[in-house]
Amino acid sequence: MVKNWVRPAKTIEIREYAMRIRRLLGYKDTDFIYAPKLYDDLSKVLSDQGLNFDYIVMPDEDEIFENNEEAFTDMRTGTIYIKESVMEKACRRSFNRASFTLVHELGHYFLHYIQEDARLTMVSEEVQVQIYCDPEWQANIFASEFLMPFEICKDLVPIEIRKQYHVSTQASEVRHNKIKKELEK
Repeated sequence: MVKNWVRPAKTIEIREYAMRIRRLLGYKDTDFIYAPKLYDDLSKVLSDQGLNFDYIVMPDEDEIFENNEEAFTDMRTGTIYIKESVMEKACRRSFNRASFTLVHELGHYFLHYIQEDARLTMVSEEVQVQIYCDPEWQANIFASEFLMPFEICKDLVPIEIRKQYHVSTQASEVRHNKIKKELEK
């Protein structure tokens, strides 16, 4: 069995990268990200720059998805595959995890596909990989930083984060706790 690892990245590096992309796309730190529109905007902006950005919404039962997988990014092509139910939930602007899932996949796209020096590498399951080399951890950090900017969220409690950015209760609580821990250092 094998697992993936990537070039090490600190939270602060991922934060700065996510905020650069957020600002490049014209979002203010206080703006709620409507992920379906973000995907459509990225398709246009990135293709205008000569970059490939494709996403495909597929039926939930399609065999392309592994068990419990909501979406994934094909690292060979940069294409993001999304379950239909996930996109439907994201389109409702409800307080669920769908937007986080979609931006998590953008994390893989930007951190592990676009940046050629950060491509995934396969290692044996027995090899101990540090958390900051884990592509899933990095994509989660990207999604948190992109959806819920540090500079605003450091002064908010979880319910305020949830209402401001239309994220799930779990995402707002995790974000609040991580920021609190970071500020205590």
